[in-house]
Amino acid sequence: MSKTKSKVPLKTKLISIFLPMGIGLGLSLYVKYKVLLPVSITNVYMEPTLKQGETKYFSKWFRKDNLGIGDVVICHSPSDPNSYFIARIIGKPGDSISIQKRFVFRNGTILDPTLFPEPATQNIPLIPQGKTEHDDMNPITVPEKTFFLLADNREMGVDSRILGPIQESQIFAVLW
Repeated sequence: MSKTKSKVPLKTKLISIFLPMGIGLGLSLYVKYKVLLPVSITNVYMEPTLKQGETKYFSKWFRKDNLGIGDVVICHSPSDPNSYFIARIIGKPGDSISIQKRFVFRNGTILDPTLFPEPATQNIPLIPQGKTEHDDMNPITVPEKTFFLLADNREMGVDSRILGPIQESQIFAVLW
């Protein structure tokens, strides 16, 4: 007895090949544009954590109440809604933040210095006008629904010392 081969129609073969590929492509595009945000680092504000010229991925899916001290986030700038900046969270609502001789104090306690990676070299190329290598800041209390953000490269970075506490609604992604 011989077995007969059943013919599978061409349409069925094409569907079995292209349907999974289409679903995979659709999901990958959704993740790329709606979940993960590829960001090309264009400045030195977060060096040595994020180096200029690198591309890092930030997650758009996060809960603001799960943000913690040390998380690196992207925010809309309060001074220009069309621009954004990247910084590290160092203060949550109700915290008292101060900076003395490069040490960050949160609620009177020194924040872990390993939270801010030190650059390989201590050569600061150019300190912006009005700043010093040891910018100090008097204590401030972080208001409700805001965060205090600080750039890792404090001499060059733009952060809450200049812009003030950042509204939680302005944070739109966290480093993945």
